[in-house]
Amino acid sequence: MKMPVEKCLVDSYELKTNEDLGHGWFRLDIHAPDMAPMIRAGQFVQVRVDSGDTPLIRRPFSVYDVNPTPGPDASELSLLVQNVGPGTRVMSQLRSGDSIGLMGPLGHPMPRPDLDDGGVLFLVGGGIGVAPLYLYSRELAKEKSTLDHRVLLGARNRSLLIGLDAFEKLGTHTVAATDDGSQGYAGNVIDLLSTELDAITEQTPVAGIGCGPHGMNQALRDLAVERDLNFWISLENYMPCGFGACFGCVIATPEEHEFRYRRVCVEGPCFPVKELPALL
Repeated sequence: MKMPVEKCLVDSYELKTNEDLGHGWFRLDIHAPDMAPMIRAGQFVQVRVDSGDTPLIRRPFSVYDVNPTPGPDASELSLLVQNVGPGTRVMSQLRSGDSIGLMGPLGHPMPRPDLDDGGVLFLVGGGIGVAPLYLYSRELAKEKSTLDHRVLLGARNRSLLIGLDAFEKLGTHTVAATDDGSQGYAGNVIDLLSTELDAITEQTPVAGIGCGPHGMNQALRDLAVERDLNFWISLENYMPCGFGACFGCVIATPEEHEFRYRRVCVEGPCFPVKELPALL
């Protein structure tokens, strides 16, 4: 079975730090000098933290960052994790020096839209979906890209805005949206995107990449299709195996599409909105 990557590693790696970010969020920094240089924004790793059966199945996580810089000099990778169940609870209890099992990198990198000078690229994130968008921004910063790219982050309230400070430290144009208006735009991030789009002239080339919870992804897909925008959405479906064998992450594409079903793990996780069904 052909993989979307040239090489996939399966090994145990040393945890360097586990930083508590508050409100159930934490960041794991992992020493992985053989894997980190291979990773590109949008790809993910499958995580196993215990040799027993708790948890039995590996969990997929988008890579949040690679350090000291993306590319061949990278020696560490970082995962952004929210403590929401048995698997992530075990991960939250890991300490420096502990071992963590990784399989990766998996999936295709996020695309680089072909935008002319004067075009705008929107990166729209919510919740754990900010992870691959941050690495994407890091890659653009390393390349000294002159592309006008704008990050829009959404959350229910200010305390749940994850990664905002990190984007701002990169110098990336970043705008927050909170449902309760406690920071930035008062409303959800898709309404913010709509407002931003309305402020751009019709002649301005626009593209975008989004990643977030199901409701956000659905609303983004609907908006992009309605406005005929060149957008992609990175899906975070449950992926038991991560390499296409179990078909546990399959999505149905629109009926007119050449391929009726797509495996998110090997044919994604990022898809053009026109290849996504009306109901995700």
